[in-house]
Amino acid sequence: TSSTKAQPKTGFDVFAFPSINNSPPAVLLAGDTVITFSDTPAVQALVSYLATSEAASIWAAKGGFSTANKKVDPSVYPDDIARATATALADAETSRFDMSDLAPAAFGGTVGQGEWKDMQDFVKSPDDVDGIATRLEADAAKAFGS
Repeated sequence: TSSTKAQPKTGFDVFAFPSINNSPPAVLLAGDTVITFSDTPAVQALVSYLATSEAASIWAAKGGFSTANKKVDPSVYPDDIARATATALADAETSRFDMSDLAPAAFGGTVGQGEWKDMQDFVKSPDDVDGIATRLEADAAKAFGS
């Protein structure tokens, strides 16, 4: 595996999703879903607890998790970048799921193929915009069966 010496704020940062034709601010996000396989009082209690600000605060403090729960104090997030993204999510009036959440897994959610690989290749070779766009279109057509 490779490692980076990039540091937060100087080597990488967050920024607002760009406005298109003066559109209002929007947050691009990914999401997780809780699915249960039984409907017992214990399962209902667990799922209800997971939706609380208490549970979200515990997750948020560990890093790698953001919530739209407005009752989670931003100070629980472990760093400035996590705090900035979580605050943007909680304060968003408009949010949209990212492309990979809206596409078949073969295109958007499988390691080493489709959008996942194409975007990694783009990061490695950012000058090849047209080539990556062509591969994205071809991989999308294949995944969507068109």
